[in-house]
Amino acid sequence: MAEHRLSNLPKTGLLAVLHLAIRGSIAGTLTVPNALGLASIISRVRVTLNSGIDLVNISGGGYHYLLREALGSEYIDPNGQSSARSAVTATAFNLDMTIPVSINDRDPLGLIMLQNEQTLVTLYVDWTTDTTVATGATVTGTVTPYLELFTVPVDPQDYPPLNIVHQVLEDQQQISGAGDYTYNWPRGNTYLQILHGFGIGTAGTDAFTKFQVRVNQSDYLQNTDIPYLDLEFRKERGRARPAGGMYVDLLASSGLGNFGLTRDVFNSALVTDLASVITASSAGTLYSVRRQLVVLQ
Repeated sequence: MAEHRLSNLPKTGLLAVLHLAIRGSIAGTLTVPNALGLASIISRVRVTLNSGIDLVNISGGGYHYLLREALGSEYIDPNGQSSARSAVTATAFNLDMTIPVSINDRDPLGLIMLQNEQTLVTLYVDWTTDTTVATGATVTGTVTPYLELFTVPVDPQDYPPLNIVHQVLEDQQQISGAGDYTYNWPRGNTYLQILHGFGIGTAGTDAFTKFQVRVNQSDYLQNTDIPYLDLEFRKERGRARPAGGMYVDLLASSGLGNFGLTRDVFNSALVTDLASVITASSAGTLYSVRRQLVVLQ
């Protein structure tokens, strides 16, 4: 498979949400299946603004094991129909994604004005090479994007704030072995969520024993073990925490899902150090998804 690119989203309205219907099948005699399961078929989804700003940059694994758990009103699963967390076999697959552009279904923060000749929003979907999904695999599939739009108000005084961008960015680091690993949050923006995955996969495991959020080297917003993470996740979402997941949710801590107050969002420009400290129990790949608000100059 290769990159799919939709160069121009329609220049109409205010963009709120992108839905991606990602459907296809795998054929062949398979060996060495990817540990991330069918989610591994998607290498990256990117939504760029004017070719210079990533609004969204996330892998299939980062979406289906991390971001998907932190979306939706009252934290329902927006893609419960997906088979992304299933093991790789010769089968049909559904890897649907719901890509947030505004911060939720109610608030206007993050809406993008497409109805502007100076604005170019581009969608990229990169497919993983077949041999990375599984040895012997032949993957075929399609991506169909759907847009949720608001009409543009007649009076510019009624426009939503258009100088604030909602970013969803993922990066990955290799942890070489057991011990404390520090993930430094890039500072300067306002954080809504930090979502870590260490040990995620179809046979997921918690490859860590402790999780901390540290501010200014000595203050701890969170200092917790695995049982607490299970309890907190179940309380907020009503379902079991995916193994390997660490979910720092500053957007919804007022108890109303993603429709909560923004009282706990964190302006990282106000501190000199902000980090997650993960006590790893083995080597592996750390997936980190950052949701943040960025003020454009």
